[in-house]
Amino acid sequence: MFLISFCKNLIGLAAVPDMRILTFLLILLSSQAPSGALVALDFNRDVRPILSENCFACHGFDEGAREADLRLDEAGSALKDRGGYAAIVPRNLEASELWRRINSEDEDEMMPPPDSRRELTLEQKKTLRLWIEQGAPYAKHWSFISPEKSPIPKVADESWPRNEIDLFVAARLEEEKIVPLQEADRRTLIRRLSLDLTGLPPSAEEVEAFALDDESQAYERLVDRLLASPHFGERMALEWLDAARYADTNGYSIDGGRHLWLWRDWVINAFNENLPYDQFLVDQIAGDLMTDPTESQLIATGFQRNNMVTHEGGTIPEENITNYNADRLKTLGEAVLGLTLGCAQCHDHKYDPITQRDYYRLFAYFNTLGDVGLDGDRGVNARPTFETRTVLPTGELPALKARIDEINNELNSPNPVEVTEWEQRQKELLSERGRDFAMHSAKLLEISTPNQGAGFEIEENHYVKITNAPKFVAYEVSMQLPHVDRKVTGIRIVFHPDALAPGEGWGYGKLDTNESGEDSNGPEKGTFVLTALAASAGSVPGDQLDLHHILGVSSVTANSWREDYLPGNVLDARRNNGWSPKLAHKGPVHITLNLEKPFDATQMSYLTMHVNFGQSVKLVAAKFEFYALTGNDDDSELPEEVIEIIETPKDNRSSEQIERLRHYFASHSDTMLPLRIELANLEERVSVLTQKFPTMVMDEADEPRETHILNRGSYASPGERVTPGIPEALPKPPAGVSANRLGLARWLTMPTNPLTARVAVNRIWQMLFGTGIVRTAADFGAQGAWPTHPELLDWLAVDFVEDGWDIKALVRKIVTSATYRRTSATGQTSKLLEIDPDNELLARGPRFRLPAEFIRDSALKISGLLVPRIGGPSVNPYTPGDLWREVSHYGSTGATAQTFVQDHGEKLYRRSLYTYWKRTVPPPNMAAFDAPTRETCTIQRLSTTTPLQALVLLNDTQFVEAARNFAERIIAHGNKDSDRARWAFEECVSRTPTVEELEVLANALDRERRRYSDDQTAAEEFLANGESPRNEQIPPGEHAAWSQVAALLMNLSETVTCN
Repeated sequence: MFLISFCKNLIGLAAVPDMRILTFLLILLSSQAPSGALVALDFNRDVRPILSENCFACHGFDEGAREADLRLDEAGSALKDRGGYAAIVPRNLEASELWRRINSEDEDEMMPPPDSRRELTLEQKKTLRLWIEQGAPYAKHWSFISPEKSPIPKVADESWPRNEIDLFVAARLEEEKIVPLQEADRRTLIRRLSLDLTGLPPSAEEVEAFALDDESQAYERLVDRLLASPHFGERMALEWLDAARYADTNGYSIDGGRHLWLWRDWVINAFNENLPYDQFLVDQIAGDLMTDPTESQLIATGFQRNNMVTHEGGTIPEENITNYNADRLKTLGEAVLGLTLGCAQCHDHKYDPITQRDYYRLFAYFNTLGDVGLDGDRGVNARPTFETRTVLPTGELPALKARIDEINNELNSPNPVEVTEWEQRQKELLSERGRDFAMHSAKLLEISTPNQGAGFEIEENHYVKITNAPKFVAYEVSMQLPHVDRKVTGIRIVFHPDALAPGEGWGYGKLDTNESGEDSNGPEKGTFVLTALAASAGSVPGDQLDLHHILGVSSVTANSWREDYLPGNVLDARRNNGWSPKLAHKGPVHITLNLEKPFDATQMSYLTMHVNFGQSVKLVAAKFEFYALTGNDDDSELPEEVIEIIETPKDNRSSEQIERLRHYFASHSDTMLPLRIELANLEERVSVLTQKFPTMVMDEADEPRETHILNRGSYASPGERVTPGIPEALPKPPAGVSANRLGLARWLTMPTNPLTARVAVNRIWQMLFGTGIVRTAADFGAQGAWPTHPELLDWLAVDFVEDGWDIKALVRKIVTSATYRRTSATGQTSKLLEIDPDNELLARGPRFRLPAEFIRDSALKISGLLVPRIGGPSVNPYTPGDLWREVSHYGSTGATAQTFVQDHGEKLYRRSLYTYWKRTVPPPNMAAFDAPTRETCTIQRLSTTTPLQALVLLNDTQFVEAARNFAERIIAHGNKDSDRARWAFEECVSRTPTVEELEVLANALDRERRRYSDDQTAAEEFLANGESPRNEQIPPGEHAAWSQVAALLMNLSETVTCN
């Protein structure tokens, strides 16, 4: 009867064409509930999303943007009598202006208006019609109501649920008449658990042991073992580092370095120690305001110091502070409250009940901090800071010190045979020195500098003469090389004495002094310091086409240098001391870049040189010129005294000379380089665990700033003054809490806060299932998604709080549920994919691609290269070229992190969590897999699929080296190819390969063997990737062939997916 009445009403609307009437009726009649009754609508689930998306921008909470004084987000305004009509009249479509407007075809009346570029679908119109017919009931937004535990549902099938989670899921599945998939097999479960709880895959041996463990509590024991792993903290930290926008640089244009790794390690340790989530938040938001705060609590406050900062000239400190605090509020909103607070910075929120006044009252909590608007220059942390020790456990110290002693003994007692071989090689190099050597003067085309106040002249097309120099100075010099018939083997810069300096001394200008008035130039006055050199070449000038090839450098030599100011220092931009000649040296001095690969100057005749002077002093060379070299370098890397010893017959050497030569061999030879690298890394590790380091923290300013509502968000347009406070739409803080950050933290973690626990539970669910119960994990507001299982979310949130905010207990409850343990393999049940393609009903298990960091970590673990140390300063593994320099202010600033300097040894194989994160250039092999820049808070990463990802896995040095090392492990597993292939497959994907898959691997191996047997050079070139030593006992062709098979396995979708 109702349908007949409604159809009459619809047909009576002259504005609706016949075809639209027919379509509308078909949709209506085909979408009734299974029982035949009309669906009972829920305002928050069904109606609010439609109004929010299409109406609230003009008829919502934002008073400044409101049209016709009409609010559709609240019943009072929507149902109000407006002189004979109302927007909505419950149970009366004809009298409801909203219904008339959304069906009107008059452009002056239709809603949404045409210029809004929004249009309601027929399905949405049907929902609004039903809602009005059902009485247009309104409800407060669900996420602003404190959660309560609803009764555990009763279900018909009690055979499969294991805990409360399953009962809520089962109830929904039974409503939809869907039967869930069975439990996944044991091999899948251990892989899923290992990746989800540690970010690392299990070994083939671990998989086999678990698959054969038939004890009833085997799964629960596995869960407990993984929760107790120190890698659990690393895995959990990744999401929080994204949310907290943790990085190793300041961001913005200069993007200089900073030190906040102590905070990152605090986060890892907090998860490993199972710090209750409420305390986790309180320490990070207000640890410094606690009574007698511990050093750990002070470190924790680095959470809201992760924002980007700038010291760039021309920016305004007050504006910067406003930006910093706006970022902190955005982060607090999305990471803790699940609200888009930033939408209220310039005006009232258009969708949620957050006024601009609410925004600035929250803003006021952070506007009392002691940071300043211009800071963070030269790699020094922006204030406030303090020095402290790490919170990491120090149990590894005895083993570290024992290994350090072993290495020192090896370095102090080098193998005499190796010393003799090295000495013979040095004699050969010395005999070759200067052979066919020639210098070819370059013609200067252009010189530029990014430094204000830097002066220079070009004399006779060859000389650069410095006329003035600021504290930091860099020059980019473009030049043309002469036509030479031999390949260029090196580039030399010759520096001429400054005639203005006494005694033809070195340098220009005067020395800077530090705050104590002492000379900051080091042990000698009057000499310049060259801090960095780089060269690139091309067929046209660099300013015409930016495609010059960066020239690799094999060694750096010079004819004079001071102690600790060695020529090779110019290749390491992280060093404070570059190269500097001896003060007593008379006449010209020079430094030479010897090239890894000589080039043809007839093909690449244009050279660009970057020459950086003194990042800590005000001395530069007064006059210098450039030469292309052919033939062998006439200099040596050896000091003159070492050359003298080598040229002295052994029988004529003094004991002091013998000891000096042995010491030089240990400290400089390539033979002992791996030991020196290992020693340096171990000594740094001991220092990390025992010494104090600076870190950025929060504290209160001596004179707190006043907070005003800023007109349109502009720092320059302050309005009404406000004090710290909570948004009116949310529960009030507990009585007696202070109006500061500590009070804010207490409010966030009070049991009745409707958002904090829900948001935390949802984010952990998202981590384990790929999608949260609320799909929009950063937005629980009106524009956010409706929970797929609202009662389950609320039950878990309340249980989380009642359980003492215990994160490990929450994770354990989720991963021991039958819902989590289900298989994701749909097999022949493709109908389930059609019914629920996004798995919102949880009838099948989770399946999603691994985060970028875990893809790299998995490759390292599978290959056997992974170094599992926890925490410490960030590291620089392989990266292609010097990408940093392309986007940096290289040479024009004292800021660090302007040019990439690769680490060596174990630092190449640390977990990706510890990779140095430069905001303007995130690690390329992780950026390809959607790792964020960390410039702002990230709650949900993108998940794209592009060809570039396969290219990274096949060609990136880290992955090629991993495949090479994995091949060595494969070859060591048995003598039969089939056994090796089977083990390798299981190691990568944690399951037994099929016969067909083994056949594919066998064919691939056979093909690669044939390929490399015909091309030994190609095999050797492939195996040269990476710095880890290779097993020379394996023939290169066989090693390369298995490496390609290893690369194939590591590139499988299964390998980079959590099933």
